[in-house]
Amino acid sequence: MSSAKRRINSTGRKKISQDKIDLRILSVAPGEPLKAKIGIDLESLDVPASAAVSVEAYHRSTAMRFDCGTVGAKKIPEILCLNELDQAGGVLFRIKIVDREDKPGKILASADRVRPSIEGEELGRKSIFPVEYRDLGQEVWRVDINDDAGPSLLLNSKIPTLMHRIHENPLIAGALLPAAFRIVLLHIADNPSEDDEDGAGWKADWRQFWSEGLGVEDHPEDLEDDDARDLWVDDVVRRYCETKAFVEKARQMNPGQAHG
Repeated sequence: MSSAKRRINSTGRKKISQDKIDLRILSVAPGEPLKAKIGIDLESLDVPASAAVSVEAYHRSTAMRFDCGTVGAKKIPEILCLNELDQAGGVLFRIKIVDREDKPGKILASADRVRPSIEGEELGRKSIFPVEYRDLGQEVWRVDINDDAGPSLLLNSKIPTLMHRIHENPLIAGALLPAAFRIVLLHIADNPSEDDEDGAGWKADWRQFWSEGLGVEDHPEDLEDDDARDLWVDDVVRRYCETKAFVEKARQMNPGQAHG
């Protein structure tokens, strides 16, 4: 049985709560770079007003840093243009509050691995499998898995109505979503351990999804071999499909709807 690793914060650094951050990826036209908008509430944070605020966006080996004034006088850019980032996958953010007087350069507070919501998504609604639009060339969809923030379902921005079609057409949804879920579940089965500070990272969210939402009692770390892993993935995907009833809904469609 594996156990989650826990890191102890020995630096005295404060954590900026996720509910104090409103971070969104904006809709852009195909071919345009990613853009984001961020709001940060620091009023309840016990740090000097003179401390510097910065936001860093990163994906894989690319990163961009934005200076955002001080705690007492924030100057956050209205739009963060992420033109220097790798555009092919999910973007994460980190926020830092840095001392400028007593101990210059010391990080007083931070938020790391902040995953943005998507423009139009309900505020405060957390998805275990967020959807993002990217220019994927001639690929219709792709799964991007970031070991820190978790998986994203990437849809081709050249097909702006694709998400609507998935919602409205069970044939499209039934062909795409189970396959995407299978990719994530295989990744979890191959890498079952968690190493989040509080044991409440994205894998914990998925564990809750299959155990409470689908009634699957087994967990990846309990599997003995690859055959057991494959059977477990098949079971989770099967139960997911049963809850969505893709086949039954497709059979009830009018002939014209199937081409929607």
